[in-house]
Amino acid sequence: MVATWDDSDLSSSEESGSDEEVVNFALMAMEEDTSGDESENEVNFTFDELQNAYEKLYDEYESACLKNKSLKKNAISMSKELEILKNENSKHINEIESLKNKNSFYMNEIEILNVSSKLSNFRLAYI
Repeated sequence: MVATWDDSDLSSSEESGSDEEVVNFALMAMEEDTSGDESENEVNFTFDELQNAYEKLYDEYESACLKNKSLKKNAISMSKELEILKNENSKHINEIESLKNKNSFYMNEIEILNVSSKLSNFRLAYI
C-alpha cells in the first residue's frame, strides 16, 4: 500500500496531536542503547510497533483528506450561494432605483397639481 501526502489544511489541534507523536518517536529513537552494542544510533522498534504507528498516521491522513474534501465542497457551495445573493441584490438595487425615479415623478406631479390648484383657487377668488 502506497500513501502520498496532500496539501491540506489541518486544524492546529490535529497538527499538535501528530507533532506530539512525532516527538515521541524521535525521543524513543534517541534513547541510548544500554546493551553496549557497537551502534548507539540503532533503533529497536518491532514490526508491530512500526505497523501500528503507520496505520495510525495513515488513518489520520485519510481523516484529514475527507475533512478537506468536505470543506472544499462547502466552499464551492457557499461561492455559488454568494453569486446567487449578489445577483438578487443587484436586482433589488435596480428595483429601488426604479422606485426612486417613479417617486420623483409622482412628487413632481403632486407639485404641479398643487400649483394648479392654487391657481384655480386664485382665479375663483377674483371671479
